[in-house]
Parts: sequence; C-alpha cells; structure tokens
Amino acid sequence: CLKSAKGISMKRSTKAEATYPPRPPVSPADYSIYFVVDAIVCAMVATVAIIIAVNRDSVLPCVLAGMMESKLGLIAHEAAHGAAPRWLMWLYDAAMGSKSQWIAKHNKQHHIKTNTLHDPDIQLSPVMRIHPDQPHYWFHKYQHIYQFPLFCLIPFGLRLQGVIYLHRECPWEEILKHWILATPATLLYFVWPIMTFGIPGLKFFLVENFTVGLIYGCLFSVSHVNNLVTFSPEAKSAYEHQLLTTADWAPGSTLANYFTGGLNHQVVHHLYPHYPSYAYPGLSKWLLEEVKGDYMIMGGGLSAALRSNSKWLRKMG
Repeated sequence: CLKSAKGISMKRSTKAEATYPPRPPVSPADYSIYFVVDAIVCAMVATVAIIIAVNRDSVLPCVLAGMMESKLGLIAHEAAHGAAPRWLMWLYDAAMGSKSQWIAKHNKQHHIKTNTLHDPDIQLSPVMRIHPDQPHYWFHKYQHIYQFPLFCLIPFGLRLQGVIYLHRECPWEEILKHWILATPATLLYFVWPIMTFGIPGLKFFLVENFTVGLIYGCLFSVSHVNNLVTFSPEAKSAYEHQLLTTADWAPGSTLANYFTGGLNHQVVHHLYPHYPSYAYPGLSKWLLEEVKGDYMIMGGGLSAALRSNSKWLRKMG
C-alpha cells in the first residue's frame, strides 16, 4: 500500500503494477523558443545584477544573480533530458560546471537508482542520514537544521566534481570547449570582483553561489526525501519504483512549475523526463486520473514539502 498526500492508505492499482508508465495522450510539444528566450533573459539579468553589485559594492543584487543562474541550470537540466534544445546543456559548462558530469551523475544514476544506496543524491553519509540503512550518528538529530548551510555548498561541489570528471573521462575537445565557455563567467563573477576589491571581492561570488545552492538543495531534495516516499522499495518495475520513491508538491501551479523548472512535478518528470516542463501541469492532471492513489502529492506548496522533508530527517536522526 501507499500513503497518499493526506496519509490515507490506498490499495495499489493494477496500473501501478504495469511494467511501463501509461502513454501520455499527446506527444511532447516543441517549446524550444521558450527555453531559448528564457535562457537569454536570465543570462542578461544575471549579468546586469552582478555588474550593479560590484559597481555599488552591494551583495544584494547577487541574490538575484543567483536566482537567475539557478534558472539557467534548470533549463540545462531539461536539455540534458532532451526536453529542451540539446545545445542548452552547455549552460552547465558556461556556469563553470560540466554537462557530462551532470548527465553521468543525474541521468544515469539518480533517475535509475532513485532513493537507493546507489543514488548519488542519497550517498551523503556520514554527514547526512537519509536512507534507513545508512549508519546513525549522534549529530544526525540536527541534520534537518544543518542541511541548509550544506545546500549552500552544492555549486562548489558540483564544479569540483565536474572538473575532475571532465579531465578524467572526456576528450580534449570537450575540455577545451568547457574552458572557453566557462571563461566569461569566471572573469565576470570571480576575477573582476577580486581585481576591484582584492580578496573581499569574493563576497559577490560566494553570495551568488550560496543562493544557487540553497535553491537547488531545496528543490532537488524535498520530492525524494520526505515522509511519504519509500527508500529501496521492492518494486516490480522501474515505473513502480518511481511512483514509490517520488512525490509532487503544488501540482498544477504554473508559477511554481516555471520557477522550479518543473521540479514541483517530480513524479511527472521522473516518468516522462523527455517532456518539457511547460507540459507538466497538464500531464499531472492526466496522470492523477490514470494512477489515482498511486500518485503521491504533498498538500500545499514548497513550505509543506520542506516540513515533510524535515519530518523524515528528524526521524532518521
């Protein structure tokens, strides 16, 4: 049995026991122009924000720059799944990350091994205890609190992992392209502020990245780490596995769907990652009718999802 968003036990439907998810009534629409325009606008706003921040010696615009960079990353995330123009994957490299490392970690591991001990998003032990089979330490009783400062470090970890992966696994052509694409952002966000203010100029880079990390940490964790989902389920198919390990929040919200790149519709995303996020609200309504009680939804918005996430982490602590 599953728990619904209201905590009611529901008998699994025969559709959830199927090997493959139900076929959507429509094929993925082409939203390429939306993604391209969105990327251009976000890049321009982020650039203007960091220029204003440095010229006025104020870190406040860096928060806006961080929000825009996180949206660019979400666009690249969809491109990596084939839901947006594939060339937009290179936004990862333009932001000093690595598209190849992201695909290897996210597409080929997280999406296949969701909420198992082999899921890289779960492999945070001993710092965090997310999975019941991970070892328990005394400090885990505070993990629902200290996860947020850790979220702020996500961009630095991703960049480090990206550079290591890039130089170990990728051909020299991709390495060269990566550094060419990463140069403008490196000069604008890192080198220029330091040349202007010295070491204190790092504050602009740090605040911007802390903002990105906090957004990513919240968005990518709450749908898989909460008190509704299952960890390492004994599923009969990959389809059933995703239904057991993933939950949505604020389904049908166009506003939340845009700003999260569809991550509030995590169930839809995991079942149909090749569909663009613009189609998720409609797919969510359709899927809810198809699988009914097997579709887990956390009532409320992001705050409700964070509360559910906190309850699970306290339980594990």
